[in-house]
Amino acid sequence: GQSLSLPEGEPIWPIREDQKPELVDNVGDFLEALLFQPHLDRVVVLPGGVRLLGQQHGIPAVLRQACQAAGARCRGADERPRPRMRDFLACLGKAHQDRFRARLWQYGTRGKEKEIKKGGKKKTLREVVEILTEEEAQGAVSTDCPLYISELRWLEKVQHPLASNEKVKTATNCDIYDFTPIARWMPLWERSEGGIFVGDRGTGSGMHVDQCLWSNVGRNWAGFKLFAIWPWEERLSIPKEVGKGRIFHLPLSEEEKGWLARAKTIALVRPGDVWVFSGGQPHTALVVGDGVNVSAYESFVPAHRDAMGLLVKSNMGSAHWENCWMDDEDLDELFEDVVDNLQRSLRDGIDARLRRRLEACVKVMREKGCSYCKELWGQEDRGERRRQREDEEDASSYYSNEEAESKCKKAKKAQSEPTSC
Repeated sequence: GQSLSLPEGEPIWPIREDQKPELVDNVGDFLEALLFQPHLDRVVVLPGGVRLLGQQHGIPAVLRQACQAAGARCRGADERPRPRMRDFLACLGKAHQDRFRARLWQYGTRGKEKEIKKGGKKKTLREVVEILTEEEAQGAVSTDCPLYISELRWLEKVQHPLASNEKVKTATNCDIYDFTPIARWMPLWERSEGGIFVGDRGTGSGMHVDQCLWSNVGRNWAGFKLFAIWPWEERLSIPKEVGKGRIFHLPLSEEEKGWLARAKTIALVRPGDVWVFSGGQPHTALVVGDGVNVSAYESFVPAHRDAMGLLVKSNMGSAHWENCWMDDEDLDELFEDVVDNLQRSLRDGIDARLRRRLEACVKVMREKGCSYCKELWGQEDRGERRRQREDEEDASSYYSNEEAESKCKKAKKAQSEPTSC
């Protein structure tokens, strides 16, 4: 029910001809780029990809209904656009808010994003909204500032609507992962924790690099989003100069125009678009237009040796901005998953081309990976297999939850210290 075009005169970031993304006009070419090509210094867009890839009903009905209800109140009494996320949250209702976990951000200060949170414990969306209400009552947060929900997922694991054997927290009903069976043979595809992002004009993800150097495929169901990535050669310099979390609000300052002029690619993502890019490069996004923006991302590693070569540089200071590193123990577990995925895929009856690609990925992990990557493949060669996640599960059978968590964290820290990436 939202507009498929930007309001007349809507300001956007300047985009030079040489900064425009790659556009493909068919599913075959997009899947080739998605699954078999590296994504560094690229943004590849499939216009209308939500429909072409069968993702029209990817957003749960309760979220769609809340978006539609909020959309019915697009403008205030004076006909000026106003933030709509509070309407979205109200329409979603407290009972449904209790079923989700998400992060909530406010943008009351130009150029900055600030998370709504209190304490370290993860909370339901309802609890986070209650914190927002308290801060608004205290005057700490403006009652009309734009809001952004990030990483929205189910609070507890549920059976995936399309896969009875999968328990997931991702709240999407279907994913790009479900469109092609080849996705299941990729070295990595983060299926269980994918998040949904919903926001007003003037919100978005500030300057950052992903926690590990993988690729992302985004789906944009509603609203418009500006998206920029900076070149690999500026992977360390630009985030240090700009600062983590900076939002490029409009109108831009001269300094911000200069930073955006250095971007490798800038895209205006439209309703229905699907796009792929490397999360290992500095990037940022900004919602524009009157409507609520609704998008989601899946993180993965394509079947290409260069993509694997990038992944194994995660948490390495020469390649990865330290302010955005993944915890070492979590990265170790991710590498365990990659080894398991590669071994399983190579045992399956895959075609010769995909087999060659995956074998090349194995070679990269063995030769260029951190010491823990090499140890994992050494275990495979010796017919051994030990996984930190399984050690943690074993520990939980002997200790209380708190004791097990504490002991496992200490054990993983001790294990990761001599084999850190």
